[in-house]
Amino acid sequence: MVEAKTILRNLERTEAELKQYMVQMQCPIGILVTPERMWLYRDLYTSRSSQSVRQVGEFNVKPLWGQTPPAQPAEFEAFVQQWLEHLAERPSEELPGELREAVREHILPALVSGEVRAAHPR
Repeated sequence: MVEAKTILRNLERTEAELKQYMVQMQCPIGILVTPERMWLYRDLYTSRSSQSVRQVGEFNVKPLWGQTPPAQPAEFEAFVQQWLEHLAERPSEELPGELREAVREHILPALVSGEVRAAHPR
């Protein structure tokens, strides 16, 4: 599950909604991304509540884009989707340390297995 937001007014509420959705839809991986930051979540399946979802990390993604991300929400969603699609194609060695490890351990396996996908077609 990927939630792309151009503006994040209330991180706590958005995070709670993402965690609840992950539990309801049985999504093992959740990603919340803005033009500047990305938060990665993993459901540990220790319970059937959002308390089983833990934040794996928070990352500065601004230097990764290579261009200024679109300001319009729908365009930013498509931009993030393209970035994720291309993530599997390029070597993760190009990514900064902690993000590289998170991508290898959590995001790439979820992309390959189809667990992270677009909520709607582009």
